Amino acid sequence: MKGGFWQAWRAVFVSVPAPATPPPRDPLPDGPIEFQPYVVFDLETTGLKPSEGDTLVQIGAVRLQSGVETQDFNMLVNPGRPIPPRAARYHGITDAMVAGAPPIADAVAAFRDFAAGAVLVAHNAAFDLAVLAAAAADHGAPVLPNPALCSMQVARWLDPQEPDLSLDGLCGRAGIVIEERHKALGDARATASLWLSLIQRAATRGAPDLGTLARLTLMQRRIAEAARAF
Repeated sequence: MKGGFWQAWRAVFVSVPAPATPPPRDPLPDGPIEFQPYVVFDLETTGLKPSEGDTLVQIGAVRLQSGVETQDFNMLVNPGRPIPPRAARYHGITDAMVAGAPPIADAVAAFRDFAAGAVLVAHNAAFDLAVLAAAAADHGAPVLPNPALCSMQVARWLDPQEPDLSLDGLCGRAGIVIEERHKALGDARATASLWLSLIQRAATRGAPDLGTLARLTLMQRRIAEAARAF
């Protein structure tokens, strides 16, 4: 693992000693879970190993306030390297499509501004946060200070016997149609719908606020443990 990536990861989630239970850099807001400001996001990348140089090609996000989508964000990103054919087949983004797109640092800066003041949410957030940390370490992108939560970890807590916690599986069981699968904004919108369903269930299961939800799900510990795979 690159030293720069690990240092950036530690800057986002302090992790001493290992195995870590890293807290969010900013505190989670107080108040009822359903009324918090969320930015639910998804990243498309050159591959699945940010620790080995894989990085951004697209950022998609939606902003939720009181359970309603108020804004969206959709940006192609020039990764500064060729997109491997295997990745291009997965998300459909080619070198030609990103040739005139903003570089990584500028794209992350724009996303940081979009997400200001909100709680970040992603499905399998460990991967997305690892990509952003690597972007900060390797490309000079800003570090997002937002607290972050993972929809997959909430689903795991709610349904511990469920073997399929993929976005497809969870959305299918919840009756959520994923439009434009493997496009960052399409996946972000599906995750946002899933998130609203999950936090409604969480509130009835003894997690009326985000602090309680993070504690019951072992959120930061689970994210830090999962990040080691990337």
